[in-house]
Amino acid sequence: MIVWINGPFGGGKTTTAGLLAKRLDGAKVFDPEYVGYMLMPFVESPTGDFQDLPLWRHLVVETMTGLARQHPGTWVVPMSLINAAYRTEIFDGIRGAGADLREVVLAVPEEQLRARIDADQVETNARRWRQDHVAQALATFAALTDAHFIDGTRTPDEVTEAIAAYVS
Repeated sequence: MIVWINGPFGGGKTTTAGLLAKRLDGAKVFDPEYVGYMLMPFVESPTGDFQDLPLWRHLVVETMTGLARQHPGTWVVPMSLINAAYRTEIFDGIRGAGADLREVVLAVPEEQLRARIDADQVETNARRWRQDHVAQALATFAALTDAHFIDGTRTPDEVTEAIAAYVS
């Protein structure tokens, strides 16, 4: 099973993924950002966002399906997919390969999200990027009808328990 934790940049996905992997027996975290980091020295994205590279999206599908097939178990994936077309492309590819993908979206109101981003002392270099993409993220997630939403305003432990209950 692949548990894809989606939501806005700065919404708590990485923290939740780590907690969820500890909560679900044998679960491991895979962050598709590593695929982007691998590509960046070799392939330039005209926009500066590796998600805009068709090769990145292809490799994410191949990596996730390969992990699910060759290393069965639960994979927890913290990754914001705020471009609806990219989300569809990646999820359809993973599901089309026969993997059980379950998406949860962490829902955080705009004012609280922006405050979290500004208060983050770990990812300070990402602050501007995150703030610049809040509106797009919120618009994309507001339009979704096929995702399971989790109240991201709760404590990390409560969010983790809600996701664990959903995927169990």
